[in-house]
Amino acid sequence: MCRLKKQQQELETMRLKFLASEERNVTSQEREELQEIKNQINRLKDERLVPAPSLSGPAPSPSGHAPLDDHMSDHLSRLLEERDTLLRTGVYTHEDRIISELNRQIQDAMKGH
Repeated sequence: MCRLKKQQQELETMRLKFLASEERNVTSQEREELQEIKNQINRLKDERLVPAPSLSGPAPSPSGHAPLDDHMSDHLSRLLEERDTLLRTGVYTHEDRIISELNRQIQDAMKGH
């Protein structure tokens, strides 16, 4: 009986280590995604600050889309805040449909759609 209890404890310890490892991987991935989004936002902000080379209108971004206007920037900020708030609750993960949809909308907003 004692041996069985010890094996169960070892199994539980291994399970917890595995879960911790998975959580670290997810956290690392989330940090990378967040950094990528921050970099894209900074690039878009920089493009807005650079004067257009001609009088024909705003210069297109390197991705071929026009820079974000204030409305799109506000919209993007709200989407990011909503997604991050949901993730912080611990109820949702990146695999949940609502988070995936918010990520899609964030990407669309960053592309200028």
